Amino acid sequence: MIDRLRGTVALTAIRLGRQDLGAATAAVDDEALTIVAQTTGDDAPLRVRLTSIDDLSAAGGQLTIALRDGTRLTLVCEAHADLRDDLLVRCRALPELTRTLRGFGSRRASRGTRESAPSDQQRFFAPLLDARRNAWGTRDPISTIAAFDASSLAAAFAAILDSFAKERYGDYAPARRALTAELVDLGEPLREALDALRVSAAQATAATEDLRLWRAWATRLRATFETADRVWLALDAALDARPMRP
Repeated sequence: MIDRLRGTVALTAIRLGRQDLGAATAAVDDEALTIVAQTTGDDAPLRVRLTSIDDLSAAGGQLTIALRDGTRLTLVCEAHADLRDDLLVRCRALPELTRTLRGFGSRRASRGTRESAPSDQQRFFAPLLDARRNAWGTRDPISTIAAFDASSLAAAFAAILDSFAKERYGDYAPARRALTAELVDLGEPLREALDALRVSAAQATAATEDLRLWRAWATRLRATFETADRVWLALDAALDARPMRP
């Protein structure tokens, strides 16, 4: 469970660029930082979306927030360090990784395909799902990135493809090698996605405070899940043509 600030935070002062807005309160949710200035009138709250934050620095009793459009927001408060930590945790939240996938979780029984299709699918996606589970809820960005180690994932997928071929042609080497080669070719987009993920992970790990690099890695991670989904659809069709031998 990730500890986060509860309720609102009192701000002694707030500056938007060079404009002093006076005292205010701040509250953080999973989508935005909301600031309410303690002034008279009907001024609407200032709502800063977390996706617009590029950098956070806390020093000297104040938190400075750099936004994507170049705006700088300065919050003066006693809890500036805690507020920064809470914002960092929320800004680094893992994106939704499986909601848009077409092959993952699909039910294929009505199509009359091979009986092993559901278990084959579970085995194929297991490395990514295990990595997501290991990364869930951690505060440390390096640990989160390490959970999706591209080299380990690539090795796991290679072993899974090999196991598919062995299960069908274990004692018939020519057919086993032919199916393995076919599956490896179909899996090439996933290997390329993992190579890109590896590069992005190294950059994000080297500069953990840079939210832009974190988001670039998270975008690569989501793309890796989507690529795995497309690859699985191709593998699924190939395995349908190679039913398990009695």
